[in-house]
Amino acid sequence: MCQGQHLLNRIVTVKVKQEAVSSVLKMISTQGKFSFSYNSNLVPGDSLVSLNVSEKTVKQVLGQLFKTNYQYKEKGEYLIILPPAREKSNFINGYIYDEETNNPVDFASVYSRQLLISSLSGEDGHFQLKVRESAYPVSLSISKIGYGDTTLVLENARQEPVRISIRQHVVNLDTLIVRQSGSASTWLGRLLLSARLQAQGQNIRQFFVSLPYQASLTPGLSTQGRMSSQVINKFSLNLAGGYTGGTDGAEIAGGFNISNGNVQYAQIAGGFNLVSGDVKGAQIAGLLNHVTQSVIGAQVAGFANKTKGSVHGAQVSGFASTAAEKITGAQISGAYNQASDDLDGLQVSGAVNLAKEDVSGAQITGGVNIGKKTVKGTQIGVVNYAHRLKGVQIGVINVADSSSGASIGLLNFIKNSTSNVSVYTNEIVPVNVAWKLGTHHFYTVLQAGASWEEGSKAYTFGAGIGREFFPFKRLGMTAELGTQNIYLGNWDDISFLHRVQLAATLKLGKRLLLFAGPAFSFYQYDDDQKLKDGYKKYPAKGYRTYRIADEMTSWIGWQAGVSWRYGSGLR
Repeated sequence: MCQGQHLLNRIVTVKVKQEAVSSVLKMISTQGKFSFSYNSNLVPGDSLVSLNVSEKTVKQVLGQLFKTNYQYKEKGEYLIILPPAREKSNFINGYIYDEETNNPVDFASVYSRQLLISSLSGEDGHFQLKVRESAYPVSLSISKIGYGDTTLVLENARQEPVRISIRQHVVNLDTLIVRQSGSASTWLGRLLLSARLQAQGQNIRQFFVSLPYQASLTPGLSTQGRMSSQVINKFSLNLAGGYTGGTDGAEIAGGFNISNGNVQYAQIAGGFNLVSGDVKGAQIAGLLNHVTQSVIGAQVAGFANKTKGSVHGAQVSGFASTAAEKITGAQISGAYNQASDDLDGLQVSGAVNLAKEDVSGAQITGGVNIGKKTVKGTQIGVVNYAHRLKGVQIGVINVADSSSGASIGLLNFIKNSTSNVSVYTNEIVPVNVAWKLGTHHFYTVLQAGASWEEGSKAYTFGAGIGREFFPFKRLGMTAELGTQNIYLGNWDDISFLHRVQLAATLKLGKRLLLFAGPAFSFYQYDDDQKLKDGYKKYPAKGYRTYRIADEMTSWIGWQAGVSWRYGSGLR
């Protein structure tokens, strides 16, 4: 009876624990009274297995022993183990038509959600998909911009083409301008992604699937084929570049990464990263990071960062960083930073910082800072501009439309305020002119003075700050602090005069004011100072001096003069 049975149908019992596969096969062949024949490179004979089967056929036992679906061939008393059979595939062919017009529909996506295979229809509406025979029944989805999604189930392989009609999806809207968005619509996306890949990313908007990993050479040449734009990966490795549905882990590319969805944790590229969704984590590129939505984390690029949403974190680039919405954090660039909404943090650049809404924080640059609305923090640059200044400007030129803060610089222009030109005399020189720029609360002073009389010649120039107090309608006072240089015929022996001065002020009208008051001067000089003939010696005669230290003395002096006001803030 045993000899007459097929070898695979003979009954055996195997109970082993951590035995080598070769030993288990010998046990089976001994009980079944036949011999195995196999290639040692095909069957892992050294692998350890555990098996507990009783009174089962050889075929059943081999099925439990091997994970791989081997083929078996009987030849006499030999059972030959052969490699698995290659699974057969066939093609699904079909045509897609518009249900209403009966015209062919081109660039429609035909795909299987389960098999992750896809195709695009041609100009004649034709498509073709390669499918394994074991994959049937197959559920096909058809998607096209402007059409409703359609699903078709094929129970088995078909020789004849499939005809599929899809219906236009019409929604009545007010007149508007429609623009493509997403990484595929950028000029880099259009340059590097084929028209078919771009169309597929636009067609299939609602379907994404998560997989552990993917690898690609270029977009479309990847382990996920043309469906890569719909796959979110835990890990993605792209040699030249890749096009994925997103990343939920890490993505690394030698050239570029293009993501059709969100990215979180890490995205690194030697060239650039393009993301159609949000980024949460770190995005690092040798040249460019471009995100069409928001960033929570950090963008670091050798050339530029561009975000069409908000930034909560940091943008660092060698040239420029821009955000279309609010920035909460920092922008640091070699040349240019732009926040198209509020800035709540820090901008540092080599040339220009621009915030189109409010600034709460600091703008620091070697060139120009611009806050188009309210600046509540600090601007430090060569030129600073604020629409409404409620903080501090420090620069060579400071400009504001209105100010309740402080502008510290050589030239301060406040549009909705007043400035003064003062002509006065004091004990230092008989003729002085001062230009006072800023607001009533805080202004800067540029000053120059001269004495031409032979034997007491002197020339002064300097700068300072001041504030006006007007407790009464016509009567008030000013307080000023400044530093002057005094030229006495020798530029190598320039003296310094630090001066605190108070003045009572009387308004003769909206524009004309009289002022007079005391001043306290600190005079810093060189003991070896050499005066040229005809120049004045300080401290001036007739004033009691108070020696502060070597080469510094002080005295109480005076000032008196008239001021002419101009500007839109006259009161």
